[in-house]
Amino acid sequence: MTGPRPRPAILGIEPYVAGESKLPGVNRVIKLSSNEGPFGPPPAAIAAAAAAAADLNRYPDGAATALRAAIGRRFGLDRDRIVCGAGSDELIGLLASIFGGPGTETIVTRHAFAMYAIYAKYAGSSVVTVAERNLTADVDLIL
Repeated sequence: MTGPRPRPAILGIEPYVAGESKLPGVNRVIKLSSNEGPFGPPPAAIAAAAAAAADLNRYPDGAATALRAAIGRRFGLDRDRIVCGAGSDELIGLLASIFGGPGTETIVTRHAFAMYAIYAKYAGSSVVTVAERNLTADVDLIL
């Protein structure tokens, strides 16, 4: 192979497999684990999306300045200490990249969200899987 080569560890990462979306005898499955809802988007969300459609040809503020300011006002927080992202996956990936890397360990429990281990491996961290008690993370086992 010529050209850039990925780190060998990247090639061994199993891709994320989403939860089951079909069940025998059920015509419509709603995956709460994927943040799906049975009622559709709220009317205010539909209106906000329609209003924003006129500016789809522009990049949004990557710093989410207005959103961070609104969150800060609403909850009495310093907006400079708020991080926004395109969903939890992006934020988990950022955390893994910032705090992980070669020579670090990321601890996950057996039934943890699969992306924790995947992003840790992308960052070059060693992943340690810990048992659970009654399908619940147990701090004593983690320690």
